[in-house]
Amino acid sequence: MKTSSQNIKQALLKKSQQLLKDQITDIERQLSELQQSSEAEEKSSAGDKYETHQEMLNQNRSMLQKQLSTTKVMLNQLNAVPVKEQETIEEGALIKVAMGWIWVSIPMGKVSLDGTDYQLVSKESPLVSALWGLKAGEKGEFRNNKIEAIEVA
Repeated sequence: MKTSSQNIKQALLKKSQQLLKDQITDIERQLSELQQSSEAEEKSSAGDKYETHQEMLNQNRSMLQKQLSTTKVMLNQLNAVPVKEQETIEEGALIKVAMGWIWVSIPMGKVSLDGTDYQLVSKESPLVSALWGLKAGEKGEFRNNKIEAIEVA
């Protein structure tokens, strides 16, 4: 499993990086379209309608800028995740539990790779906290249930 888990982590890293980069590109495109809409409205409108439209644009712009900032932070965090073999559950570990595969990296959610779903979660997630430091075959308690780390790579 050593070589294949290393390959899986590398593939998950690349796919996740691409998903985040695509998200950044999309948000930047939306911000650009908002700017163009704002400029077009300035040329053709006046009065209350104009002010309402501008306020909506400002709210959308603020929301998109926050999403952009968050996505860039996640990409930086992802780039810092170690992609190496691990025997204990810590950042960068690939874990198999009864409910599926988990990669301790960033709070991104499900990423599918070659027909297998992987949950990308941060090291701060409650499940990872319950399993932190365990080795394959060991069990931790999560929400009053015993969870076994079937594999750790």
